[in-house]
Amino acid sequence: MLGLEVALGIVVAIYYFWPAGASVVAGYGTWLHSGGILATALATALAGGVLSELSLVYAQNSGRWARVHIERMIFNSVMFFISGAVVFEFYHLQAQIFGDSPAWRIILRKLLVDQFIFTVFWSTPYQALMTHWQNLRYSGSKLWHELGWAFVLERMIPILLTNWIFWIPCVTLLYSMPLMLQPSLFIFATACWGLLMPAVARQEREGLVASVPILSGSEVLPEPTE
Repeated sequence: MLGLEVALGIVVAIYYFWPAGASVVAGYGTWLHSGGILATALATALAGGVLSELSLVYAQNSGRWARVHIERMIFNSVMFFISGAVVFEFYHLQAQIFGDSPAWRIILRKLLVDQFIFTVFWSTPYQALMTHWQNLRYSGSKLWHELGWAFVLERMIPILLTNWIFWIPCVTLLYSMPLMLQPSLFIFATACWGLLMPAVARQEREGLVASVPILSGSEVLPEPTE
């Protein structure tokens, strides 16, 4: 996560301080933005569903494919396709409400809405429900029976905390860029976020997430590792 956040910071620095590099970054962002919501959704699906699974298979499984990898790649591609489409519209809505300036007051407003409204009430529930539904072998009835405070505390809270650790620095950098470049940086970050979600899901299957207590100020959530 730290490596990606540093990489995003370098991209932002290149855009603002290196004219030759800025033209490359702007060209890519303009090309992607010209494709509209469909291009962003497809690119997000590729980053979060396909590239992340390829990384897991070839970096940690010695290139050995199994049925679970294919299934997870297809499922995550669909999940991130929907997420990419929603985020594309959300970024445009924020730009309409707050403006497209890189001023700190604008960035802060977007960050607060993004992480403490959009993430809390949409992103985290969506990811938690989708990934747990997959773990339950796509059984809607089993998922329905497990919904409750235990699901919130044992499933949604760990995902939300991991999300904040990862995305708060990322979206701060992301909102410092013009609107047309924001989806391209979001897709870059999503490629890494797609690696974290299987780790959180695996912890749940192994019973690790269920053992996480309600956090106090001195307790630390176990890191999701793959």
